[in-house]
Amino acid sequence: MKSVFDLVIRGGLIVDGSGGEPFRGDVGIVGDKIAAVGEVGGDAAETIDATGRIVTPGFVDVHTHYDGQVTWENTLSSSSGHGVTTVVMGNCGVGFAPIRRDQRELAIKLMEGVEDIPEVVMTEGLPWNWESFPEYLDALEARHADADLRRNFRIVRCVCM
Repeated sequence: MKSVFDLVIRGGLIVDGSGGEPFRGDVGIVGDKIAAVGEVGGDAAETIDATGRIVTPGFVDVHTHYDGQVTWENTLSSSSGHGVTTVVMGNCGVGFAPIRRDQRELAIKLMEGVEDIPEVVMTEGLPWNWESFPEYLDALEARHADADLRRNFRIVRCVCM
C-alpha cells in the first residue's frame, strides 16, 4: 500500500511563523512540499519522532548574504542548520547579478569589504557562469545544496531600492 506522505514529523512543538502560539502537532510532507500541518493522519514512507523538539515549517531568514556562497558551497549554514526553509538574498542592494565580465573584480572587492569574505575565496569560488539576472537564477537552479529549490528550501531574491 502506498503511503499518503513521504515524510511525517510527529509530535513536535510547531512554531509555524503565523504569529500564533506554538502547538503540539505533526508536519506531513509530500515530495518537496509541506502538505499538512497539525494533526496529520495517514501512513508515511518515513516518520521522524520530534517529541521534545521544535519544528519550524515555513521558517524564513529574511536577511542573508548567500549571493556568492550559494554558487560554490553545498551548505547555507547557519540558516539550514537552524531549520530555515526559505532564505531571502540580495536585500542589501549589493550582489553578484547582474554583472558584466569587466565588473567582477570590482564586485569582489566591494563584497570583501561589505561581507568580510576573503578575496581569494570569492575569486576561486565564484564560477561566473552568468552575466544577466535570469542566468544567475539558472545557475542557482542547477546547484545542489542542503538548501535547494527542488527540496523543501526556497531561495528568494529580493532587490530593494
